[in-house]
Amino acid sequence: MVEGTQAQAGGSLVSLRTTNDQHHARMVPHVDRLLQLAEMVGHVECSSLHPMFDEEYRFVTEALVPHMEVIERNLYGRIEAELSGHHSLAPMREEHRTINRLVAELGRYRAHADECTWSAVEGMALRRVLYRLHALLKVHLAEEELYLEVLERNLDVAEKDVLARSIGHAMEEGL
Repeated sequence: MVEGTQAQAGGSLVSLRTTNDQHHARMVPHVDRLLQLAEMVGHVECSSLHPMFDEEYRFVTEALVPHMEVIERNLYGRIEAELSGHHSLAPMREEHRTINRLVAELGRYRAHADECTWSAVEGMALRRVLYRLHALLKVHLAEEELYLEVLERNLDVAEKDVLARSIGHAMEEGL
């Protein structure tokens, strides 16, 4: 039988690849909108940015950050074990810290968004945050795909099911 459809006591197996692909499919449009939003700052009336800014800020705070935490907590240790210490996920963890810092910066701009009180210099800084967040997320998601292959190649179907279930709820809330 195909992974994800095999019967198991208590239900069918969940595919780690499918779960990851579904998460990324939900994230990528939001990540791409960060770039669109950056291009709009300083070129579009501030008040017209509010709906998009609010939606993408909610995405990063309510979906992206919790997703990162679940992935790091549930997958990174297992990937490192499979790599037998030959390659650390320290760079991925550092990217998570950088993403969190960028999200915190977005929050500071969010506080000024309602009244459109950011200056031209602050607008440029906001664009920089959005550009950096977009670029980092694009690379980070691509890197996750590479590490997922380690698990796909080295774990049996039941082990992948356990991991898929451990991350499955990460995108169910918030979007």
